Amino acid sequence: MKELRERGLYRLPDGAELVASPAARGGGYALYDPQVWKRYGLPDYQIDVKGRLNKMGESTRWSAEDLIDTGQTAA
Repeated sequence: MKELRERGLYRLPDGAELVASPAARGGGYALYDPQVWKRYGLPDYQIDVKGRLNKMGESTRWSAEDLIDTGQTAA
């Protein structure tokens, strides 16, 4: 699976920007809307250990490989 930067800002192919954070358990990552990240809310997406993006437990068409690193880091 592609390694993501902690607090790195990534863009999905549809233009949505998300903050990456290592998942608390089970490996993978959690991806947050930047505004939700600031409020410590729930993630919009989870990336499993195989690199698949899931939203609310449902598979999406994207994988970690589809994320584009913007080079920015969330505060």
